[in-house]
Amino acid sequence: MNAVAKLAGCACLSALLTLGSAPVFAAQPVLSDPLAAWPLNFGAQTSSISLKNGAVHITVPANSASWTTYSGFNFTDMDASVTVTPENATGNAAGLLFWATGPSDFFDFTISDTAGTFGVFKHVSTAASPWQTIVPYMKTSLLKPGAANVLRVVTKGNYVTLYINGQQAGSLSVMAPSGGGTVGIEGEGSAKGPSDYAFTNLTVSQP
Repeated sequence: MNAVAKLAGCACLSALLTLGSAPVFAAQPVLSDPLAAWPLNFGAQTSSISLKNGAVHITVPANSASWTTYSGFNFTDMDASVTVTPENATGNAAGLLFWATGPSDFFDFTISDTAGTFGVFKHVSTAASPWQTIVPYMKTSLLKPGAANVLRVVTKGNYVTLYINGQQAGSLSVMAPSGGGTVGIEGEGSAKGPSDYAFTNLTVSQP
């Protein structure tokens, strides 16, 4: 799916991000996909989302975004993660989608590794301004510029805990969709130029 990048502007529905104890549960692996081969759950490959050099890549022009969701699954309380590696360094962004209730309705835990920032956004396909800001981009020392970064989202009820490279980045409370949703990946190009992100090791565990 292609659309205008969130970097171009969002409606604001900000939530409070805090640091604290994360939900703890005995996790059972439900999904473990290295993304070294094209997953049929992503649907057909496109010009912007395809398999390349043993990883799923999202490659998009400046000021645009593309994403895909992992169909066939539905998660409520979960522990999800993916590894994101930038192939260029022009201030772009990429993210782990969660609570996706449709191809274009989801939450997005996003990083901009060159800027050293992260945020949480919601995409609502029927809204006049589809991108809605839940947590505005904020600085973090947890990101590795120009290198692989592991994004992890743990949800329990309406409680969401975010991790970057194994360290907690923050927690927030936000209304979860009834029945939960699936996961996915997203990449976008900034005004500075196109983006190319490689995604590997998509995993989900549940209690």
